[in-house]
Amino acid sequence: MIAEQELKVLKNKQKLLSQAAETLKIQEKDLPRVVKRFLDEIKEFDERLKK
Repeated sequence: MIAEQELKVLKNKQKLLSQAAETLKIQEKDLPRVVKRFLDEIKEFDERLKK
């Protein structure tokens, strides 16, 4: 059985995931892929600026 504190932690993490997905206007399940894409794009732009 999940302890009350663990349940609070899980609910807080779910809330953060929901907020991040809402901010990016995507579904929660797509969050890892979209964040990786953004990070890859930032890295590419940074490399271009250094040239």
